[in-house]
Amino acid sequence: MMDIDKFSYIFGSFARRSQSQEATAAKRRSIEPTRIKLTSSHSKKQMITFSKTKGGLGITAEEAKNRCPMCKQQFEDPRVLPCLHTFCLKCLEQLEKTDVAVWCDDDSEAQKTDETGSRKASSAGSGYVSDRPGDFSPGKGFYCPSCGTGIDIPKAGVSCFLPNYTLIHKATLANLNLGITDNLCNICASDKSALFRCMICKLNMCDICEEVHHRQKSSANHEILMLEDAKQKEISTMKRPIMCTRHQENEMTIFCTSCYQVICRDCVNDYHLDHICEPVSRAVKTHFTKLRLLSDKAKNVVEESAVAASKLNAASKNIEAKVTEVQEDVEKFIDEYIQSVEKHKVGLLEQIRQVREEKLQNIAKEKNTLQKKLRDARDVSYFLSDLLTEGSDAEILSFVHLVINKVEKCENFEPTTELKLSGSLQFLKEETVKCPDNIFTMYGVLTTQSVSPENCVLNTAVLQNLRVGKKVEVLLETRDNDDLPIERGGEGVTAEIRHREAGISKSIVVNVKDKRNGTYIISFIPDVPGKLVLNVCINKQPVKGSPFPVNVRTIKQHVGIYHCCSFCSSRGNKEATCGCPGTMPGGYKGCGHGHEGHPGRRHWSCCGNILEHSECTRTKQQNCERNFNTN
Repeated sequence: MMDIDKFSYIFGSFARRSQSQEATAAKRRSIEPTRIKLTSSHSKKQMITFSKTKGGLGITAEEAKNRCPMCKQQFEDPRVLPCLHTFCLKCLEQLEKTDVAVWCDDDSEAQKTDETGSRKASSAGSGYVSDRPGDFSPGKGFYCPSCGTGIDIPKAGVSCFLPNYTLIHKATLANLNLGITDNLCNICASDKSALFRCMICKLNMCDICEEVHHRQKSSANHEILMLEDAKQKEISTMKRPIMCTRHQENEMTIFCTSCYQVICRDCVNDYHLDHICEPVSRAVKTHFTKLRLLSDKAKNVVEESAVAASKLNAASKNIEAKVTEVQEDVEKFIDEYIQSVEKHKVGLLEQIRQVREEKLQNIAKEKNTLQKKLRDARDVSYFLSDLLTEGSDAEILSFVHLVINKVEKCENFEPTTELKLSGSLQFLKEETVKCPDNIFTMYGVLTTQSVSPENCVLNTAVLQNLRVGKKVEVLLETRDNDDLPIERGGEGVTAEIRHREAGISKSIVVNVKDKRNGTYIISFIPDVPGKLVLNVCINKQPVKGSPFPVNVRTIKQHVGIYHCCSFCSSRGNKEATCGCPGTMPGGYKGCGHGHEGHPGRRHWSCCGNILEHSECTRTKQQNCERNFNTN
């Protein structure tokens, strides 16, 4: 095994130089060069290694964050996909070999370039897969195992995906801190207690090795502390430079605002000459605040998604309750006739099941969409929380573009509307239905009738002889598509009357009354004589025979007076007559109170009609010449 001598971090890779013989390696705390095992830095007894352990049950949420979602074991060289989900590099390589999908996605980031071609020219630097269309194999990719997002594969393979800096740094810091607690000299071949630690070489040394180390010209200026002092110092942070993949000796200290890439000074001249660039220390001040706001937005989406999920659950419960209520009504009634109505019962329940299935499918579809949004928002929140807490300026800026795109998708979430059971489903207990193969009359039917306007009937007999100022009531009977009467109300019935004469467009107020039994009363009062047309519609569709012709005549006016009797109104004039059948003795030609034929109430003298506001019914044979003048 090899002790750590030199630790340089370039995109999550480690370089180590051997300082001791193979024979003494078993006595040293070491790091395997092929795997990272993430462990709490607070545990002094547990070793940070690169060996993969078998995942077990009962792991905590914090431990789950340190395990690969694919292999369920601790991360090995964790890499971040453009959707911000992290997997082991080897797991991604296996997925690349076995589950490569081929598609043609017009919206894929791998197919997008700007008009100036600057994104193609910016392929050097941070290795941003979403900003390097030239590095991708056209049309090839796979789907993220966590969220199902289509991922384009770079030409160089999945190894080009960015490492998860946060996870790697946690493991590295834990290893360094645990290295301080090693009380054995890292230089001596024998098990000799360490008293000192070189803060430059990261080595624990005994007193002899410390003196030799201090005498050597190459290490004479190194900072050497007592082991206890090194423990108190608690290495909790370290410089984590990101080295340029194009110019491997250069640290990436510049941020290209045009490409959203962290680059080195040589990349500026080679690939970003005309781009807007600034030091990462200045750029991070702007983008750190922006990412913090995006993190807050992601948290808001999580909260809103939880509220929307609660509403969907409530809607689902309401549908279940409504369906259960109808089902219980059906079962309670049918069970009394179980031997004779079993077949009828099955038919009713099947209709209910179909309604329930339809509504719950809509709920399930909405819930699936919402749950995906919820997972995406939660993942962004967790990722940004760790990145903003643990990441360096350059590392934070490396994910600006990915995070912005991801959060924008989360923000497009629109809370779903409430769903409810259709009111067309009704159980009618008292209705009967004849079953051909059963001697019993079945009670209880489910109605889902739909009105058919062309089958509805309007009673037009009263429309042919109308009078001005007289109220008219017309009965409309509704029928379904099978021309069967509908015995429930609630349909959208509208009616309108207009004059047919040219140049007249005045309409008359028409009232519609729903009798809740499938019939409707249409009423109106004609205000002028003439020929009219009545338009009747149901749900904006004309009923059978519409429009209907309407003839209105002028009302015949009364020519007499409205009095109690002719004796009183004429002040005892014997010549005064009345249209009622009343008579008086003593030579009087009219009527009088209490005498034979008197109507017993006030009436018209011209025709005897007892209604004050009515049409005169006087016939031609009646002689009105002897009507008196009350003056």
